[in-house]
Amino acid sequence: MTVRVVLAVLAALALVAAAQPAVDHARDTQQSAEIRASADRVADAVTDFHRRSDPGDSLATAPRTTLDLDLPTGAELRVRDDPARLVVVHGGTEHRRLLPVPVAVCGDRRTLRGPTTLAYVEASDGPVVVATRGFIGGEATTAAHACVL
Repeated sequence: MTVRVVLAVLAALALVAAAQPAVDHARDTQQSAEIRASADRVADAVTDFHRRSDPGDSLATAPRTTLDLDLPTGAELRVRDDPARLVVVHGGTEHRRLLPVPVAVCGDRRTLRGPTTLAYVEASDGPVVVATRGFIGGEATTAAHACVL
């Protein structure tokens, strides 16, 4: 009887060990898809602003959209200039997507994560998409949304 229990436990452990690479691959594939979807939403929103909208004079009058960028732990969406681009960082690799206009992130960060509002604003150097943390409501007059361009 004891031998059967031991053999059953060993067989179960062998099955778990054999299935683990498939589980890891499925998790990595799902995370990559989530990251790509978030990057696509940002790039599509910036491109749509550039193609279909006129930039506003301020955050209060600018066309805007709010995105929920739900990224797995360790993944980042970074914005860069010269040329304007979105850099997706995950698992030690970087993928770049060129953007038609620069993206300025309010605050001290250069990454996009969580609820993020994008607003298309006319700055002194030309049109720019301003990214702020959270939702911009009303007249966009709260301190968190007072970006200086």
